Amino acid sequence: MPANTAKRRLIVLVALCCLAMLAPWARAQEAFQGLDNQRLEADAVALAISGDYADALERFEELARRQPDSFVPHYNIASMLSRLGRVDAALNALDEALDRGLDDIAHLRNDPDLEAIRQTDRFMAILETWPARMERLATRRFAELRQRFGDRYHVEEDPVLRLRFAVGLPRTSFAMARAELDIVSRWAMAELFGNLLEADEDAVPWVGVAIPTDEDFARWAHGRHGEAARDSSRQIAGTYDHDRKELVCKDLGATLRHEVFHALHYRSQSLEGQRHAMWIMEGLASLVEDFDPTENGEPAFAPSWRTNITRKALRANQLKSIADLAATPDHIFTGTAPLMHYGHARTIMLYLFAAGKLPEFYRQYVDTWAHDRTGVLALERTFDAGITQVEASFRRWVERLPVAPEQNHPPSATLGIDVDGERGEGLAVLRTVRGSPGRLAGLRPRDVLVAVNGQGTRDINELYRVLGRYMPGDVVILSVRRQNEMLELPARLASARDFQVLPADGR
Repeated sequence: MPANTAKRRLIVLVALCCLAMLAPWARAQEAFQGLDNQRLEADAVALAISGDYADALERFEELARRQPDSFVPHYNIASMLSRLGRVDAALNALDEALDRGLDDIAHLRNDPDLEAIRQTDRFMAILETWPARMERLATRRFAELRQRFGDRYHVEEDPVLRLRFAVGLPRTSFAMARAELDIVSRWAMAELFGNLLEADEDAVPWVGVAIPTDEDFARWAHGRHGEAARDSSRQIAGTYDHDRKELVCKDLGATLRHEVFHALHYRSQSLEGQRHAMWIMEGLASLVEDFDPTENGEPAFAPSWRTNITRKALRANQLKSIADLAATPDHIFTGTAPLMHYGHARTIMLYLFAAGKLPEFYRQYVDTWAHDRTGVLALERTFDAGITQVEASFRRWVERLPVAPEQNHPPSATLGIDVDGERGEGLAVLRTVRGSPGRLAGLRPRDVLVAVNGQGTRDINELYRVLGRYMPGDVVILSVRRQNEMLELPARLASARDFQVLPADGR
């Protein structure tokens, strides 16, 4: 097995965007269901590291029986057979892994486990036919994704990001989301993931992206999470499954940017042969959720409801140290107080961005990953200071952070409307107050508010953050979908004090 266990194991990497926690009993149930396989895999990996390839092989073969559709155990079987010198059997197992979706050519080329089979004609043929194999695999995966949600979805393709979209939401609204996605994706590849720009297309597999209707997403969430989703499906915003190269996303705003960023980051890690710390992956993906556009087309990442959580924790003396956060195991990071962990990680990334040091930190992390996977050494090198000094500076900065407008801290300016904030496309207008900016602008019930002055408003926190940039009396342009028509409605914002209570009759 290669030196780093994450690269060796190729375990399924599913990125969950936790906008709120699942019920604790549901998380415990999921952990229990996967416990046996996790323990078996851990034992197999430990045996392989110790050089006991035969015993490791037995355990990987058992995992293959339990997980018949996964390429992971078959690849590990090929690795163990190669180590044992059983060349033909190793190549047969590798074929099984390829048939089940193995798509990491960089790993195939560099994994020392496969040294015994790398010069064979069959292995060379795999490399020579790789582009055709990957195109067939991507086509099959996307067809399966579309079949799951129905052929009525419209399809789009992004050859630069190598994303194929199946979208159940209106085309006009998706076009706005694509423009926002382009801004953060171009920034990410220019500033962080330069290896994606340099890589051959064959080394960057396509990702299928499904953006379902609200009803289809609820059915998908229930199918994936069982009965727990009936109570929590509104809290499950999306996932990215790196092994299957499949992304399912509920909304066109923060969640789409978060999950697509994960896809880019995982690609970049694969090219480097690395698996980054959870706080770094989720901190970066959460960073791109909230940004303001700039004149030069670059994103200006902004404080958000997540940074409000960090600021509140600091003031209550409940914020972990950066070193403790960096050392938090993955299952604790995502399963215990995830809102706190995600907020803390995002705030650190925002701190680095504000200091103009985020690209330097990421470069240092990639360079020092083999020595320190937590990221603490990279922070120290970035600031040329010990982690204690970095921590002190970070906390002083957080103290000065402004409170971002959000549901718990509404802005001073308002539209005076009542909305449904659980729609994937935008905010569905339920009621307007008589004399309010929304009603005077012409908003009607069932209209969908998708943007204010060109900035997306897919959920209530996004709307409040955008409105927080303006004052009562300012005129803004509302982008609204009314059935199949897109409207641009000017509205003069009012003071929230004048529209704090919405009467039951909406007048």
